[in-house]
Amino acid sequence: MARPFVFPDPNDRSPNDPSVIVSPTQVLGIYKQYTGDRMERVTAKVQEWFCEKAETYGWDVARFSGNQCFLEVKLEKKQLPED
Repeated sequence: MARPFVFPDPNDRSPNDPSVIVSPTQVLGIYKQYTGDRMERVTAKVQEWFCEKAETYGWDVARFSGNQCFLEVKLEKKQLPED
C-alpha cells in the first residue's frame, strides 16, 4: 500500500526556508485523500480547493505556477548583531 500524502505543515518552516513547492503529484494525491474525488489534472477546481485548504493550515501564501503550488509562511527573521 502506498504511503499517504501529507499536507505540508507551515510550522516545519524556518526563517531561512519559509517556503515549499508542492509537486502536481502531491497536489492531486492530497486532493484525492481529502475529497475522494479522483482527478488526473490540476484543474482550477483543484487549485481553488488546495489554496483554501492551505489557508486553514496556516500558510500565508498559496499560489499556483502551472500545476505546482508555492506555499509560504511569513516568518520574522532575526537581525544579526553588528560587529
